[in-house]
Amino acid sequence: MAADTPHAPRRVVLVGAGPRSLVLLGRIAAHAASTTTPFEVHLVDPHPKGAGRIWRDDQSDLLRLNTTAEDLTVHTDGDAGPSLADWLTLLRPGDLGDDALEAEAREIGRLEFPTRRLSAAYFDRTYRRAVESLPAHVRVVEHAQKAVDVRDQDGRRSVVLADGTSLDAAAVVLLTSHVDQEPTAEAGRLAHEIEAGGGVFVGPGYGADLDLSSVPAGEDVVVRGLGLGFVDVMVLLTEGRGGAFHRTGTGDRLRYEPSGREPHLLVGSRRGVPFHCKPMYRLVAGLPDGPRFLTPDVVAGLVAEHDRLDLAEHVWPLVERELTWSYYRELALGHPDRVAVAWADLDAALEHEPFGSTALEDLLAWAVPDPDDRLDLRADDRPLAGLRLPDVEALGEHVAARVRADVDRRTDPRHSADLGLFHGLLRTLGALGPVLASPTTSVSSRLRDFDQRWFGFFSYYASGPPPDRLEQLLALHEAGIVDFLGAGLEVDVDPDTHEVVATSRTIPGEVRARALVEATVPAPDVTRTRDVMLAALRDRGDLQAQRLVADDGSEVPTGRVVVDAGAHVVDADGAAHPWLLALGMHTTAPVAAFARPGSNGPVHRQADVVARDVVALATAARPAPVTTTKRS
Repeated sequence: MAADTPHAPRRVVLVGAGPRSLVLLGRIAAHAASTTTPFEVHLVDPHPKGAGRIWRDDQSDLLRLNTTAEDLTVHTDGDAGPSLADWLTLLRPGDLGDDALEAEAREIGRLEFPTRRLSAAYFDRTYRRAVESLPAHVRVVEHAQKAVDVRDQDGRRSVVLADGTSLDAAAVVLLTSHVDQEPTAEAGRLAHEIEAGGGVFVGPGYGADLDLSSVPAGEDVVVRGLGLGFVDVMVLLTEGRGGAFHRTGTGDRLRYEPSGREPHLLVGSRRGVPFHCKPMYRLVAGLPDGPRFLTPDVVAGLVAEHDRLDLAEHVWPLVERELTWSYYRELALGHPDRVAVAWADLDAALEHEPFGSTALEDLLAWAVPDPDDRLDLRADDRPLAGLRLPDVEALGEHVAARVRADVDRRTDPRHSADLGLFHGLLRTLGALGPVLASPTTSVSSRLRDFDQRWFGFFSYYASGPPPDRLEQLLALHEAGIVDFLGAGLEVDVDPDTHEVVATSRTIPGEVRARALVEATVPAPDVTRTRDVMLAALRDRGDLQAQRLVADDGSEVPTGRVVVDAGAHVVDADGAAHPWLLALGMHTTAPVAAFARPGSNGPVHRQADVVARDVVALATAARPAPVTTTKRS
């Protein structure tokens, strides 16, 4: 694409208008307040502005967030805007205009998990407030359709919409993380072979967009995945088909009453157990001021010290020490009656004793008398490792007992040390940024030790469902609707019968079914995108998909859109576009769309940098020619 030009109009175009765009719009408002030059912000998205595709109102009431009401905000620190929980207290009867949402708004607690429809209402009101609070010289224009291209021809930059409208722009920000993908070669093969025999294949997708109508009632269905994608599938195929959960009395276990239209779900995954549910309590000892061992100075020293930085060798010992310290700090300060030594002594031991040494293990065994209070990160990460059980029934008893223990632990404030570790994970994830950005970090180590090992554990421990979702899973298991297949699940198709054949490391033999559901969210991959706009940019070389070079010299494609430190899109020649930017999980600078109130989260810091940039582009001293555009 061409270099900067003095003929760009005073217009910023945001392609994608979900929660991430809300954060960006708030920062644009803040930076625009210091200018007087008029400009426009155009939001392009066929889905509702604010909620976007994933959180839109048009989805089942059964689908919920895995974030509590008090933890959900799109407002930057210092902004007067409320969290979802605080916003609910401001509502008056009838404000939502929907009986189901009105009832939920009255009943939901701060530590409960809202439906996606209620979050959509929050995002909608927040969007309206954001538009109203913009300076008078900033105007918002909405387009309820898709963008199909972004062009730079003879210095004229424009976003082309599906109806042919061309929006000239001074700056364009792509916020299209959640787009459909073409199936992988393996998924395509499985679908072809299963469907050739009249079976059913459901590929990875987003809960609200899944078509599960073809999944047969009363038949065995193999489900691969036990994360958040599985939770959506589980709910939609059970309660979504007319079944009902009941609790007969206070403290009684949840029971499931089938409708008769449910399939029999046979579920397995890499670990073989569901994600830990979210903890339902607060810290007793409070948050520490910052990392204890992975401080910015220590991380900078690691990067400077090693010509080739290996995460497993150089970084993980500090990560494990940081996480262990985070756990025992909350245990010792929050529940001192369960620790036999003063926290200062335990803190010193965690700092000076070789991590993983017999001396430290012996000290922890003495200092923490109850084995249930001791932390074992590696055992927790692979809970079924080495376990071999005779059949599905025995495995079901084992997994159900583990899930029940997890629900009990995550709903009992006595175990707030688990939340200490949870926050430790959040701190270490932020601290690792310079390591991951360093060109000296081994690519093979990054792929193996961060993308797979570390981030997999982070998701498993900290990004799980609400506790009642695991209670529902237990009820479904007791009702004979769900059975477990174990860890290391492998799936193939019998070439003669076209049946799905599933095996695992945990139980002998195999199970067969006519249907397979891949209960995962599709990984972003611009090389396989079905998004017309991203595909056009890719095919022209106006953006590039990341390809890392492993230690053995081989190329490893990640499928992410390459951006520079300022989120500018990098083209196939390695040049960063001065006016085309991208934010989201589909880029090489992925950060979550949400952050806890008061945390100054990465999404806010990243949006602030981009907002400053696009406001400068839109208000630069240059002529702004009058252009004619259609309004959507």
